Amino acid sequence: MVRTVTLTDSIMAAFSQYPAFTYRDVRLRFGGSHSANVLSRTLSHLKSTGRIFAIRKGRYSVVRDSMVSGFAFRPFYYGLLSAMSIRDMWTQNTRPDIITTKTVSVSRTNVFGKDGPVVLVHHIPTKYLFGFDTVRYGSLSIPVSDPEKTLIDLFYFRVRLPIQDWSGLLKAIDPAKLDRYLKHYDSHTKASVTNFVRRNRDAALDGKLESPY
Repeated sequence: MVRTVTLTDSIMAAFSQYPAFTYRDVRLRFGGSHSANVLSRTLSHLKSTGRIFAIRKGRYSVVRDSMVSGFAFRPFYYGLLSAMSIRDMWTQNTRPDIITTKTVSVSRTNVFGKDGPVVLVHHIPTKYLFGFDTVRYGSLSIPVSDPEKTLIDLFYFRVRLPIQDWSGLLKAIDPAKLDRYLKHYDSHTKASVTNFVRRNRDAALDGKLESPY
């Protein structure tokens, strides 16, 4: 007996390999053969049966993992403390830091419902959306800032850390790449980052970065 392929099967087949998708994606794919009402009801059914999860309104994933949350804020990358954690530049686990060009009204928000995990969302101008590459994280491929952009972003967003927590990051940076990136920034940010690296990188490389600010 030949099994009839349903709309739910088709949606799952079309988007199960994506970290996240939107109602608009579904409508563009299946709107020619199904009404908006049918598509909405089908997505609601998939949610209620636990086959998909709503990251936030209108944005879905087949996995309930906070590390897919950034894809609900595209274009984006993971940066700051989460980038350091993902790239093993320190040992602490952190909430996802989502750096996005989208305008956001809150910096802390729950995903997957009001009782879901908390993520940190930071707006960045489009001109600073660079300095990241794709990193494998479990079953996901996610955009993560490289060491040089992570360092700059920590200053740009005024994140303060105990000096010893900068050690892994300072060891990982490429000074020439850092200089290229800093050309895009204002003189204050450039001077702050450059002076910090000049004062502390040698100590980090020697394993002696232990003094306070």
